Amino acid sequence: MPGGAPDIFTGGEMGARMRAMDWSATPLGRAEDWPQSLRTLVNLMLTSCFPMFAVWGPELTFLYNDSYRPILGDKPEALGRPFAEVWADIWEDLSPLAVRALAGEATYHEDRLLVMERHGYREETYFTFSYSPVRDETDRVAGMFCACTENTARVLAERRLTFQLDLAERLRGLNDPVGVTAAAAEAIGRHLGVARAGYGRIDPTGTMVLVERGWSDSGMASLSGETRPLDSLGPAVMAELRAGYTLRVDDVTTDRRTSGSGPAEDFAAIGVRSLLVVPLLKAGQLTAILYLHEAKPRHWTEADAALAEDVAERTWAAVERALAETALRAANQALMRERAAVEAANARLAAEGERLRALFRQAPGFMCVLRGPTHIFELANDTYLQLVGKRDVVDRPAREVLPEVEGQGFFELLDRVYSSGETFVGRNMPIRFQRRPDGPLEERYLTFVYQPIKDEAGRVTGLFVEGSDVTEARVAEEVAERERVQVALLQTQKTEALGQMTGGVAHDFNNLLQALSGCLHMIEKRAEGTRIQPLVDAGRQAVDRGAKLVQQLMAFARRQALRPETVDLRDRVLGMSELLNRALRADIRLEIDFTTGLWPVEVDATQLELALLNLVVNARDAMPEGGVLAIRADNATLEPGDPHAPDGLSGDFVRLTVSDTGTGMPAEVRARAFDPFFTTKEIGKGSGLGLSQVYGFARHCGGTAWIDSEEGRGTTIGLLIRRSGTAPQAETEPAAEAAGATRKGGHVLVVEDDPIVALTVATALEDAGFTITRAATADEALPLLAAGRFDLLFSDVVMPGTMSGVDLARTVRRLYPGLPVVLATGYSEEVARATGVMVLPKPYRIEHLVGVLDTVLAESGRPRPGFG
Repeated sequence: MPGGAPDIFTGGEMGARMRAMDWSATPLGRAEDWPQSLRTLVNLMLTSCFPMFAVWGPELTFLYNDSYRPILGDKPEALGRPFAEVWADIWEDLSPLAVRALAGEATYHEDRLLVMERHGYREETYFTFSYSPVRDETDRVAGMFCACTENTARVLAERRLTFQLDLAERLRGLNDPVGVTAAAAEAIGRHLGVARAGYGRIDPTGTMVLVERGWSDSGMASLSGETRPLDSLGPAVMAELRAGYTLRVDDVTTDRRTSGSGPAEDFAAIGVRSLLVVPLLKAGQLTAILYLHEAKPRHWTEADAALAEDVAERTWAAVERALAETALRAANQALMRERAAVEAANARLAAEGERLRALFRQAPGFMCVLRGPTHIFELANDTYLQLVGKRDVVDRPAREVLPEVEGQGFFELLDRVYSSGETFVGRNMPIRFQRRPDGPLEERYLTFVYQPIKDEAGRVTGLFVEGSDVTEARVAEEVAERERVQVALLQTQKTEALGQMTGGVAHDFNNLLQALSGCLHMIEKRAEGTRIQPLVDAGRQAVDRGAKLVQQLMAFARRQALRPETVDLRDRVLGMSELLNRALRADIRLEIDFTTGLWPVEVDATQLELALLNLVVNARDAMPEGGVLAIRADNATLEPGDPHAPDGLSGDFVRLTVSDTGTGMPAEVRARAFDPFFTTKEIGKGSGLGLSQVYGFARHCGGTAWIDSEEGRGTTIGLLIRRSGTAPQAETEPAAEAAGATRKGGHVLVVEDDPIVALTVATALEDAGFTITRAATADEALPLLAAGRFDLLFSDVVMPGTMSGVDLARTVRRLYPGLPVVLATGYSEEVARATGVMVLPKPYRIEHLVGVLDTVLAESGRPRPGFG
């Protein structure tokens, strides 16, 4: 923001947008000139997670926080605009309230209806909010503050629930199917405020729809008693309905499914401009529809469609219930007529039947016997009644006894087993029961069998149901799984926290090592030929050891700037064989065995060598009495879903293993071996980062690492490294410097905020023949670049001020495209953005730095003649 953003603009995206906004172009003026009362109000609003807005000044300039943004919907940018423009669609409702607030009166409104347009259509919304006057330093009301919450979903849900309960109560007392559909049509028509509603039955040929009794308001004619061809709806509409999709058409004249000449004319003939239709399918066939009609365009919401679908399901369930009750009454009457004829036979079987019923009733698993295609309960044992909630079940159809199970797939399974005669076995299947009257639905998990009962002719006459409630066992499994996930999450959080700590330490330690390295270089130059050289060499060894430790810390922290390249693993390891042999003792034999045709891999070569060296050193220490160390590699392809694949990996990998014949690891050590800072070595002989670096390296390469070890039988550590899709590039030898070549020097601008590093580097470069100008930040460097002529810019990456070294390099490449740039860093995630710029990792040797600067200057053709 011009002039600098005040500290009131904190928190989230709105804070950022307010900082970036030019407030001088608004009635509020520059933010720096805002009164303290406004500053306090804005700060309170931006730091709150509750939806809030404020208006200020004579034009009621609009300000709001992140939590308020979703309330605006698709409205244009509201920040800094007048309140009346932002909410112009409901200003007639809000204006009197704002006037009262600006007059000093606070107001509170609960579930207030506001019909607004924020998503391209008018919609009912409900808000609970307060308008409070805000006074400035002169005790004058200068603005208004509002804290609000949108309750639209809750209010509509409560209305919908009330409607559903009323409808269920109304349908419960109706036994006539036509009366059921007519009552439901009227109820939803009045609730949604439509012009016409009704149910239509599809005739057996599937070509005509009949409306027996519909409902309409006074403005649209009823369709009761009419029969119409389904083709009049159009092929696109019928395709969706036959597929079971609810149809929503906001305007038949513009919707591509109905805008054709035929459907549009047929809809116009019955006065329909918009419609919502819910299909009812049985056995894949369209059997009925629920329709809602409007004489003008209307936007049908998801909530409208969901309610219509729910009403359709409830209505047809009630129709089925009425039909089932009629059938049940007929069956009962027939049973009464037959009872007298079978009483004699029943008497002989009574004793045996009672004994069987007792066994059935006391069985530990739930059991029931269902009769006929409507699955009427004949028997149900105590366990079954306890499962479903102690309700009256015998001689009642399953759909009537358990209406809440409708739509969960179980009745369809019963129908399938009854019609096919094939047994069905379900395992751990979820089902929701209303086990207490007026209570909530409870989810249980069941393992059960549906067994068809057949007569002597092989015809299915009923079903035997037997099973067990396995809910408690499943819950126990889920609890155990959650505990396992929690343990894994805690371990991940611990590792991430340690990574962040070690990454920060590594960055600061690199700067210290750079300062020490520079000082050692200056001491060596100024004391050349004296007895101090062995001390300088020892100091450099200490710096190198520290640099290696920092590299391990950054590899563990996953903060080191990786430079992946495609490498031939065989060539890389064989090239290290001399180094590996030096790391081992004479009593350890090194074996290297790589399969032919080994795939290339894409890795950071330095990290690969460091990981392999860590494994070799650990293997050496595990073989105090000598032994064999084997390095092997082969190709491995893991198929998706392979249960034996580690960490669920799949694809092509190279498997690299390092095995020793040493002491091995006990189980407790093996479980923690990859943990950072865990070591079994003596103090001073191990950092505890070696194996954690190996694991981090493998994960960076898209694979993983594992340990196979047993105490007394040696250890094998394996890595999976993902295969590269490209071939390795052939290495080229750098051109040798011409004998007797002299350095041309040049004018170098050194930008470094650490004063010790800056002093040592600048002094060393001056000794090497360069002319040095120093700057502590990028902000200091830019005026120097503009005022003077330089041959090269050498800058740190992480610095105080408004720009980093990467930002400075980009600015220089834009303003001075011919000026070469070299960056140096102890660690920074920003290095990844420094494309096309040479980056030196700290700590670096002064000799290496001088060589890099000479090379860069030579490649750029600098220093210029006469410059020095």
